Amino acid sequence: MTESELEPSRQVLDEVVDVRRHLHAHPEVGFEEHETTSLIRDKLAGAGVEVGECPTETGAVGILRGGKPGRTVLLRADIDALPIVEESGVSFTSAVDGRMHACGHDGHTAILLGVAEALASRAEDLPGSYVFLFQPAEEIISGAREMIARGVLQQYPADAAIGLHLGSFLESGSVVTRPGLLWAGCDAFEVAIKGPGGHGGMMGRRGNVISAQAFFLERLHTIVDGLEADGTQCHTTVGQVFTDGFFNIVPRQATLRGTVRTFTPDLRDEAMERLRGLLLETDTEFQVSSEVKVVYETVPLYNEPNVTETVLEAGREVAGEKASVLGAPLTVSDDMAEFLTHIPGCYFMVGARPPDTEEPPAHHSPTFRIDEPALEVGVRVMLKSAVRLANLNRS
Repeated sequence: MTESELEPSRQVLDEVVDVRRHLHAHPEVGFEEHETTSLIRDKLAGAGVEVGECPTETGAVGILRGGKPGRTVLLRADIDALPIVEESGVSFTSAVDGRMHACGHDGHTAILLGVAEALASRAEDLPGSYVFLFQPAEEIISGAREMIARGVLQQYPADAAIGLHLGSFLESGSVVTRPGLLWAGCDAFEVAIKGPGGHGGMMGRRGNVISAQAFFLERLHTIVDGLEADGTQCHTTVGQVFTDGFFNIVPRQATLRGTVRTFTPDLRDEAMERLRGLLLETDTEFQVSSEVKVVYETVPLYNEPNVTETVLEAGREVAGEKASVLGAPLTVSDDMAEFLTHIPGCYFMVGARPPDTEEPPAHHSPTFRIDEPALEVGVRVMLKSAVRLANLNRS
């Protein structure tokens, strides 16, 4: 197969944009992606890709066997959206109230469908086999573990794995990754602080769960002080605080939900121990009681060096000087990491910052947008990387 034959057709690339816009207008959150799943399966079948059995109710698996000997490569995309009201201003805005593709998963899904179609059109000339895995529930870092627990990797074993993430904070068309540690692991926690509750005009410091949660929040950052790996400090935030109180009612419980991002098991253990210590201090200071539980979690994301070099090689051919090695790991997380604990692989980022913005649109925000020409870069890099990883004769 020549290099020119590895390039996707303009028809495929145009369809990637169309599919992405359709998915963007019809977002579904984790484990509820039924319409998204139907679309994926229909597109795979229409492209001549075998639609395999998927172990989870939502999500999909496609299988393509090349006409020549080679390795099996797993290509993964996440498919879920977020519980956000969209304010991006795009013409294909979400038609589902309170749901939005605010992290680029619509683009990831469309890119992988484009790669599948491009590969299927020349299957007889391809080395190896390709598993296209469309994973649900990444935003609640639960989908990968569920698929693995239900046997997806036993049913579809692979020799290498690749995936990508669009980044609105990176120059559009850039390709960025690094061997080894790329992204943090994540523990999503829920803290419940409990007290007696009471009248707003009579409640003081003792037993006041509102004051206690403020004390806890103000000091939460201290649990990761000095905890770092490869020059990046661990991170923690709270994204949700709620009670059943009112203007003049001090509630009996305050609930906080957030995340702790760490890079190694030891750092995770230390951060979680400090979290529990901070809660004990809060309990003592305000004479309340608290408990913490981890709701869901995923491990840090590690890239295998040889697979990563293959991806970077493809990235340099596609993006030229815009392909680079990330200097330090990031404190974001992705449960692609779960697959990479079982299969040597690489996760890479494709820059998608809209050129008309002074500040990049933040991921997980109502105004999130991407630069759609970045989708083509994603297709081309994944296409080249997959075929090279499948090729047994590649030196």
